[in-house]
Parts: sequence; structure tokens; C-alpha cells
Amino acid sequence: MKALPLFTAILLVGTHGSFAEKDPSTLTFTDKTRISGTPKAVDGKDQLLTFNSPSLQGETTLKTSKLLEMTLNGDPKPLESDHYALATISNHHRDSHLDSIRGRLIHLDDKTITLDTWYAGKLTLRRSMVRSLDIFSQSPSFYNGPNGPDGWVSSDGDIEKNWTFKNRSMISKGRTGIARQIDIPDRAKISFTAEWKSSPSFRILFFSNDEKQDYPGTGYALNIQRTYLSLFRNAPNARNNDVIGEQIRNIREAEMAKFTIYLDRGKEGTSAVYIDQTQIGTWDGVDDTIFKGNWLHFVPQQNGNPIKFSNISVSQWDGTLPPAAAEPDEKSSDNQADDEDKPKGQKIHLANGDIVIGNVLKIEKDMVFLSTSFGDVRVPVKRMRSVGLATETDEVRMEAGDVRAWFHEGGYITIKLKSLDDKTIKGYSQVYGDAEFDINAFSRLEFNIWRRELDPARYGATSGW
Repeated sequence: MKALPLFTAILLVGTHGSFAEKDPSTLTFTDKTRISGTPKAVDGKDQLLTFNSPSLQGETTLKTSKLLEMTLNGDPKPLESDHYALATISNHHRDSHLDSIRGRLIHLDDKTITLDTWYAGKLTLRRSMVRSLDIFSQSPSFYNGPNGPDGWVSSDGDIEKNWTFKNRSMISKGRTGIARQIDIPDRAKISFTAEWKSSPSFRILFFSNDEKQDYPGTGYALNIQRTYLSLFRNAPNARNNDVIGEQIRNIREAEMAKFTIYLDRGKEGTSAVYIDQTQIGTWDGVDDTIFKGNWLHFVPQQNGNPIKFSNISVSQWDGTLPPAAAEPDEKSSDNQADDEDKPKGQKIHLANGDIVIGNVLKIEKDMVFLSTSFGDVRVPVKRMRSVGLATETDEVRMEAGDVRAWFHEGGYITIKLKSLDDKTIKGYSQVYGDAEFDINAFSRLEFNIWRRELDPARYGATSGW
């Protein structure tokens, strides 16, 4: 069948089919054409998509050369395990996206890491292409973005008027805030990068219960005003509390900084705010499980001075704060240590802050068997926090036909697409080789991801920064 050319129209009509019967998929093209229906098959080599839509006559073959995105509406399966391993993959050349793969850790050696997943079976990863391997006792629900305005709302209802999206960042045009609904786990890490032209002036709100207010009645408010940081806690039916108030002179001459908020919602836990690698303040002794709101806000506080936010991430946290930086004499002492005196093997960080170094003999029934200098030991995988990997990793090749497949729970994986039908996605990656994925694992697929000329259509065009 001859592939149809694109046409400038918006078609949003329901359809029936075996996949996503109640909620059809939507194709979005570079010229803003949108077609709703049921995907039947994708040929990655010939860049053709077979699609069934009541708006078109019968099954239609469309070219994917200008396809930006295809939404998917399957039902993901919960991962039943006593731990969740999250492997973060090295970047593709100069692209800033970082793939992440979640599953049960079942094998680890100096060359490979194997995760058992419900959506692709056992995936054996090349360790040289894995930046980090983190272990969580709870499902690591998380968000990484922004990747466009989808899911964000402006307090006055007009995102386009108040915000622009470009190159995986969002830039304010005025003082109107923007918010996104995110389920924040009991222990969470919220991080983002902020950039400014003159001086920083903005506020971040979390646990908010009202996306339409830049000053909601409940939640936390983190305020940055030039070189001063303050944190307020507005609990339901309680007096507002000043939690942190500190001078932050380390950003006096800066035009950007990374902010990280570590949250432990339990009364016994300790929460903290960091700027870059410096701890600004901590707080504890409060019960944050009383907050029912799950809105995260970014609110600029100056007209005419735009603020850019990027690298926004919400992830699971194990409750252990980063260690204090070593003093200069400690560092020099470390550097003088002879290589032969340094311990050999895997460096495994445990949830309580301990470190065990040894060679992994095997992983069996969620138990790691280690050979160490002081004898053989066993460590439950669920008690691990992370595995120390190489400081330098190999870049992953950009492949023609690569698509970015977004998981329902957040995060994504890059796949060189070979084929797709109503049940599976088949593809290849330099990281794990050939694999077959359950299509229900993904909420959407991004196409033509390495074509930078399509970024304005994908993320929205903006004028300078």
C-alpha cells in the first residue's frame, strides 16, 4: 500500500481495536497533524506505520519520517519484588537524555549487570555503559523533564502566554507560576537546575493542594531571593513554620545552580536542602504524611527577569544524606595511598551508610554472596543502596531508527526500533543487544529523536535566552 503524505488537519476521533480499545492512540506530526486510532504495525527499516482510524479509509500506511510521537494506552503490570534496581545508562554522544532501566538485580560482575524485568525478561547490560546502579526498597516512581508542556498547568490557565519550552527546559515570561501533579513517595529526592540573567528570584512549592494558586494554603515553599534562602512549612490547620533561613553567598556571582531537596515524610526522618554539593539546612521532627497534595510548583518572582528550569527530577530516596565533603588534608592523604593498598572488588553502599567491598560470587534469591578480604559474607539486595561503578563510562551510539520509549511510571529507554505490533516492540540497543518489550510498559513513543531541526515542533519554539 502506498504511504500517504502528511496533510494539515487535526483529526481526533475514537476507534475500536484490540489495543487500547477504550482510549485510542494519537499520532502527532511535525505540522501539528493529529490522528487518533489504533497502531497495527511499524516497520522500523522502511519507516512505515500501519494505522487504523475511522477518520481514514481502512488500514492506512503512513510515513514516520515526520512523526514526533505516538501515545500508547496499555496497562502496565506491577513489579512484585522486595527491591527495585534502577540502572541509569550513559548518554548518547552530546545528548543530555539518560535512559533508565528498572528490574530485579539478579547478576553482577565486572563486565555485565543483569536485571529481571516484567516487560522484557532478563536484560544483560554492558557495565561500561551504566552510569549508576541504585537499589530501592520501594518502587522508584519518578519524573524526569521537562520534555514539553504536556502535564504542566499554569495558574491562570494559559501556559503559552507565561512559559516557553525549549531544549528540555522551561523559561518564564512573567511572574505566573507553573505546576505539575507528581506522586511524591515517602522518601523522595527533588532536584532541578535553575538559571537566571541578573539575580535569582523564585519559589518552589511541593505538597501543594491547589494548582491554580501560586500561593496555595498548604505545602512547603522554598524561596530564593538573591543570596537568601528560606523554607516555610504550611501544614493543614496549623500555624506556618519557618524551617530554614540561610544566606547563600556561594551563588552571589553565579548564573545557575543545581538545587536538591531530600524529603523524609516520617517524623523520625531528616530532610535537607542542598545547593550544588553544599548542604544549606536540615529539618526533622515533623509528620509530613499529613500532606495530601501532590502538586509541584515553579513560581518566578520578578517581572522582566526570566528564570530557566531544567533537569527536573523526582525520584525515590533511601533516606541517607550525602556525606560531608572531605577536608583538603584528607583528600591529599587519600591520593597518596598506594594502589596496591586500595581494596579490590565491588564497592557496595548499604542503606544504613555502611560500605562493603568485595567480589560478587553470585546473586541468588535476592541475596548477594561476596568474597571479601575478611571472609565470605552475604548481603540482602534490599539492604543495598548503590553499587560503585566506574567514574568514566562509554557513550552509547546514536542509531538511525532510534525511538525514545517512555515508561508509565516515569523514565525512558532508547530502542532502535525494528518492529511493533499490538503486543510487542522489538528493537536493539548497544547497551543490551536485541530485546522484545511488552508494549504495555510504555505510555508513548518519540520518533526521530536525533533530528534537531524537529525540536521546535517537539518542544515548542522560543526566542533566545
